[in-house]
Amino acid sequence: MPSAYRRFLSLTWALPLFLAISGWGGMSTASAIEGRTVELILDASGSMAGKLDDGTVKIVAAREAVERFIKDLPQTTVIAFRAYGHQSAREEHNRQDTQVLVGFGSAAEQSAKILTRSKELRARGYTPISYVLEQAARDFHREMTGERAIILVSDGKETCDGDPCSVARALHESQAQLVIHTVGFGVDEATRGQRECIASVTGGTYFPAQDAGTLGQVLGAAVETASVTPKEEAGMGFLEVESATIQGHQVSSAVSGEVVGNVSSVTSVIELPAGIYNVTVGSSLWKSVEVRTGEKTVLSPGQLTVENASLQGHRVTNSETGQEHGRVGAITNWTALLPGEYDVWFGPLAWRIHIRAGEELQLRPGWVQVKGADIRGHKVRTSAGQEVGAVSATTNWIPLPPGAYTIEIDGKTKSFTLTEAQEVEFRRE
Repeated sequence: MPSAYRRFLSLTWALPLFLAISGWGGMSTASAIEGRTVELILDASGSMAGKLDDGTVKIVAAREAVERFIKDLPQTTVIAFRAYGHQSAREEHNRQDTQVLVGFGSAAEQSAKILTRSKELRARGYTPISYVLEQAARDFHREMTGERAIILVSDGKETCDGDPCSVARALHESQAQLVIHTVGFGVDEATRGQRECIASVTGGTYFPAQDAGTLGQVLGAAVETASVTPKEEAGMGFLEVESATIQGHQVSSAVSGEVVGNVSSVTSVIELPAGIYNVTVGSSLWKSVEVRTGEKTVLSPGQLTVENASLQGHRVTNSETGQEHGRVGAITNWTALLPGEYDVWFGPLAWRIHIRAGEELQLRPGWVQVKGADIRGHKVRTSAGQEVGAVSATTNWIPLPPGAYTIEIDGKTKSFTLTEAQEVEFRRE
């Protein structure tokens, strides 16, 4: 699978070795966390209602991992617990949905409270990472001494305003002892890059986790992992967009918003000062793109094509927020997309897809056609009775996702089933 950030190495293969070297495997009381104050932040946004490869719902797996982590935590550890995305449904568009569920205190005092509150979490809303980090930094009291560590567990990229990596760097610069460790829980390539950037600019570490067991382990490892001094970047680096479109991808500073370049099929690699950038992909922004001195950062957008797309077109929306990220139709039947999960709309019907970095995904809807269709049209419904469109003399066919449907022809209701790329034809008597 192509990597969104090829210069970053996934830690998945190295995790057992890392844990063995660090000595973590059950949280020794002679822990390296003495004098450190920790805030655990758990993602409860809508995307956490999705499933891991083993079929487990992400929020359920996360709650199980928190339980294992808390039980192994040294009783003297000072910890707080914050969540986000859990209070408001997606339709409310709440970009400030975050809450401290359990305030700072020793694990001996707070563990039971954290377990209780984590079990109450339900995946619901948006992913306001930038806002959450700003609020979390304010949770640490001035009188707290020693290192302040935030452990951010998330499966999704920023879906609200702001650039999370730029925010993280600014917070670290204003609070020298603030470090952010990030955990990518079953993430796509764009999200992983965002989490790696947040960690690196604060002296933290990025940890990948693909299941509840691994997540519990890396939470413990993150608590014990020492911070490092972030590397000062002052030179020039390179940014490449693979399979760049002819229209181009605008590059802007994540800090100032100033447009600094354009990457296209004509010029797919540009030189930039080391820093953090946002890059347009279709109508979306690939946020927190870190360019380092003397290195090349490579982005690999995916591409979605819809065969036999309708003339009216099909919206492509973020499956978590419902925000439109592209549109395909009979005239332009493809669009570039960030890696992630989307819904492709056929009237009121959504076809859920997952785009990986560099992937060229082709949807092949079926279609229903009526020969000699009436000018007044023939309504098409799902087997459950939901109206999804109509076939008429002016538009005598429509594309649809695979499924079971009915159509009304001359007062009669006829049932039919569509598979991918299948044509079903009816003739009026």
